Amino acid sequence: MDAARAQVGEILRGQQGELLRRWVEAYAASPLRVPRPIQEAEMARLVSPILESLADALGPAGRSAAGGALPAATLVAGSTTAREIEKAAALVGALLAAEEDASGFDVTALFFSLRDVIAGPPFAAEDGAHLARFAEWLTSVAFDTFSAARVHAERERAREDLGDGTPVVLLSQELPAAFLVGRPDGRLIDSVLSRLLLQVVRVGARAALIHAGGLADPARPEVLEALHRFAAHRKVAGAVELIVVALDPDAEAPWRDSASDTGATMTFEAHLDRAVERGLSASGVRLVR
Repeated sequence: MDAARAQVGEILRGQQGELLRRWVEAYAASPLRVPRPIQEAEMARLVSPILESLADALGPAGRSAAGGALPAATLVAGSTTAREIEKAAALVGALLAAEEDASGFDVTALFFSLRDVIAGPPFAAEDGAHLARFAEWLTSVAFDTFSAARVHAERERAREDLGDGTPVVLLSQELPAAFLVGRPDGRLIDSVLSRLLLQVVRVGARAALIHAGGLADPARPEVLEALHRFAAHRKVAGAVELIVVALDPDAEAPWRDSASDTGATMTFEAHLDRAVERGLSASGVRLVR
């Protein structure tokens, strides 16, 4: 192994400040990113852990079996040597995803700028080629994390919007009702039914309506599991009649089975007016038509 290759980690550590400055400047000038002002000091703080982990992997902290510093060629995607660097790149992708005005173009521009900086001097040509290929891999790692974080954020936002827009109301002083809509996941169903439970406890309800006419695929396992948890609650089981309204007939059996071992009473009505009449009757109120 020649001396130039053996010193990659030392160069990364000794010239980290200069490499960091060049990286941020290259990113600021990159034609790939969305044109917008950047705070170079903040960007430097964001990406500096990647250079630090690179230096650690190829410097004294990461040594070969022969006791020497590891060459750049050991930076293989998914390897033990690359693990901490990949974690640092993934974190940068996730942090960029949290910025509303950041885009995938910015992620690509950032790591391609790193590639361009470490592909040339002060690194030897062979090491620069290995480092450049590894920087391209880091681009994929960061972009994947960026995309996953954005998808997760959108799902959370959709869950919040659907939860906020799902009505849980009192149809009378003692008759609470929840109107389920859309395709909520288990967490959202739990949240809505928890709101319904609060109303049941607050008014001492003997019956509660669950309108399922707006549910897409109401027999999904996460819906049935949430329904079971609600029906099994000690304030519901054996104390409150659950009146399900406008449920798809094909889902009636799974819904009934979900509450069968809880002690809760579940009945089904096709129309809201009959369900309200039944709920009021459970509370001791009779409607006169």
